[in-house]
Amino acid sequence: MKKLDAQTARRLAPSAIMVLVAGPVFLFMATDLVLFAAISSAHKPTAATQVADLSMEIVMCIFAGLLSAFGARTIWRALKED
Repeated sequence: MKKLDAQTARRLAPSAIMVLVAGPVFLFMATDLVLFAAISSAHKPTAATQVADLSMEIVMCIFAGLLSAFGARTIWRALKED
């Protein structure tokens, strides 16, 4: 692994912010989707507004996960290169 100098740290700062912001958002959304699936299966039918909210939540969860993975991959590649 490469030593982290000031120039590399400045170049990786946006990626680190992506990981630190999008990572917890992804985990929260994924947990919310799991809880929704567990709770809605045992109770009354799903309302139309819940379906719309659920589809939006799935899209946001996917984008947050992709953003977090891209930031982590960028950091990993920059630290791994010689």
